[in-house]
Amino acid sequence: MTDLVFLVLALVIVTIPFSISSIARVTGVVPLVVVQILTGIVLGPSVFGRLAPEQFHLLVNPAALARLSGAATIATLFFGFITGLHLEIDTIRQRGRGFAVIAAASVVVPTFAGFLGGLWIAHRHPLVLGASANTLEFAVAIAICVGVTALPVLGAILREIGLLGQRIGDLALGVAAINDSALWLLLGALMTAMAGRTPGEPGLLVTLTVLPIYLVAMQRVVRPLLGGAVATLRGEGTLSERGVIVVCAVVMTSAAVTQAIGLHYIFGAFVAGTIMPRELRQAILDRFQTMTVGVLMPFFFTLTGMNTLIEPSSFVFVEIFLATTTLAVLGKVGGTATAALLMGESMPSALSLGALVQTKGLMEVVVLTIMLDRGVISGVVFSALTLMALVSTALATPLVRLCQGHEQRKTREDASASSLGLKLGSTTPAGP
Repeated sequence: MTDLVFLVLALVIVTIPFSISSIARVTGVVPLVVVQILTGIVLGPSVFGRLAPEQFHLLVNPAALARLSGAATIATLFFGFITGLHLEIDTIRQRGRGFAVIAAASVVVPTFAGFLGGLWIAHRHPLVLGASANTLEFAVAIAICVGVTALPVLGAILREIGLLGQRIGDLALGVAAINDSALWLLLGALMTAMAGRTPGEPGLLVTLTVLPIYLVAMQRVVRPLLGGAVATLRGEGTLSERGVIVVCAVVMTSAAVTQAIGLHYIFGAFVAGTIMPRELRQAILDRFQTMTVGVLMPFFFTLTGMNTLIEPSSFVFVEIFLATTTLAVLGKVGGTATAALLMGESMPSALSLGALVQTKGLMEVVVLTIMLDRGVISGVVFSALTLMALVSTALATPLVRLCQGHEQRKTREDASASSLGLKLGSTTPAGP
């Protein structure tokens, strides 16, 4: 019976969100990832558990949850790897001063706002802090969550609205890559500072000693070895079967090392993605990305939904949700757009860029899950920030369409005015 329940859940998890997006044709307005997360929340205690508690407990039993947890672990492992693959350090270094200013503002402004918001939340509601975190660590956690940008989800949104490959889209992806780098550095620093507090984990001294050795080995040993084996690992334009096995082995070994030294396994998966040779990246993405995002990640979303309890009647929940959503949207859009304006972008382009990089999606949910697992945040903060991630991601597409529509109208008006001026000039009688 347990196997049947799991298979029914798997069928619902994989097919329903995609079917809703396709049939309702909402993909161009709301990203698929938002529909997937919402499906997880509906299947969880917030909706299904309240409407049909007996059927909910029949489906959501310990055996089914154990299977979902295993699938979710593999999903987040490869999602971290794919995120690392999207990070092109060499390409980022080639961009100019204007890009650096915009990217810095996009990270610093919302992160600092989130830090202040975290201190405020901790002061007003001290019971929402995680069991393993102090006030400062909790505030840093909120800062990270407010400052997150989801690079893979952003790429999907740009593809859906036709901006992928255009200047504003490329700029947004570059800024998002800087955001991702800053996110992982901050999250790694936070997890390192909290190493050893969970029973059975190594202490801070072990983490600080082994971490540099691990990073140097990945960069100076593993990366050159992979680079020398590109011809063997890549077939005719695709990743060979041997390549798939080698890549999986590198990812899982790297994840196991970071988990063993007191960091989360997703850090190791992310580092494995960043050290992959450029010649292999697209071939790896072609092999792994669709399966991971389309098939595996919905399992993670469903498990997240089952851990998320939306409490509209809870004042604490509503206050945390409203505060973090306001800081996340205004901090990202305002900080990024202001810097873009100073660097010469038009108002619609600057606002479009800000709206794009405040996309959070599944990256936020992954970060929240890590923080909940490590006792940095409590369940109510997890639920409130999950809802914040949904709202901020859902806002991206309509805000960008609004800004781009305004810019296109202005361009047409300027072109018409210029054309009219030329015609008037040509019909003006010549002077005596």
